Amino acid sequence: MIFLYRSFIFILFFLNILNASANDSETIIEIDQPRFSEKGLDQKSYEIKAQKGLRSSEKLILFDVEGKFKTDDGLWIYMNAGEGDYEQTKNTIKLSDNVQFYTDDGDKITSNKAIFKMNEDLIVLRKNVFHENKDLRIKSDTTTISNNFDNILHEGNVITEILK
Repeated sequence: MIFLYRSFIFILFFLNILNASANDSETIIEIDQPRFSEKGLDQKSYEIKAQKGLRSSEKLILFDVEGKFKTDDGLWIYMNAGEGDYEQTKNTIKLSDNVQFYTDDGDKITSNKAIFKMNEDLIVLRKNVFHENKDLRIKSDTTTISNNFDNILHEGNVITEILK
């Protein structure tokens, strides 16, 4: 009985080592200056580029990320972040490290983290969100931008300063 118990533990230990080795051997490909773009029939278009990317079987991590997105009414939204996790099949990018969205109309929104769901025209910014334009300055915990940058919802500890 003791022999069977020790054999079972040895087999579990050995299988655990094999599994860890298989996970460690996943191939990661480094990509210099990756770029993704799309122009849809509905006049929406976007471009995402980065200084460097690391692709594994499950995701693409981007470094020094830049992007631009055209809304239905022709407004360009620009984006910068230190790092991004891009899921091309879902048209979604999760951003972190000095996230900035800004427009030609003068809106600028910064945060620590954000997720941009391009198919849904939805941007959710989290942690230390600051929104500025020529008329006001707003600080909040979370900001949700939807409907081609026409709807902006600030939530959690919102502080507003009117500049004019």
